[in-house]
Amino acid sequence: MTSIFRRASRVVGTILCLSVVAAAAAACPTAVPDRVPLGNWGGPNAGMVVSDSGAEVQYACASGRITAPLLLNSHGDFNLPGLYIRTGPGPVPVNDSLVPKFPARYTGHTDGKTMSLTMSGDSVPTQSYDLTFGGNPNVMRCL
Repeated sequence: MTSIFRRASRVVGTILCLSVVAAAAAACPTAVPDRVPLGNWGGPNAGMVVSDSGAEVQYACASGRITAPLLLNSHGDFNLPGLYIRTGPGPVPVNDSLVPKFPARYTGHTDGKTMSLTMSGDSVPTQSYDLTFGGNPNVMRCL
């Protein structure tokens, strides 16, 4: 009978120990990067190439530029200035100064692997995209 109580107390002790470890792991915050990782981001209807100084964004019938480094707050969020560049169907002028550009705001969140990206502005339609680091952009260009 004593051996049954010992086994039961070991099982209960093991369960309690595992519960404490699980609770401690859940309470530990996941490391959030301090900037959006450099390189290619892609997803349905959008692609982005992040560099040290900003990013180039491609989507159907338009493109964009983020004109500041993609730094993140402690929650993985960003809110950055940029441009919305309307390209439309047909050939794109060689002289970039002829292409209409509008001030835009790029906001979003990332954990370093996935990203939600929203572009908005006074003269541009608000657009939201889900991107993956290293993912392929699936952008249908305007014809």
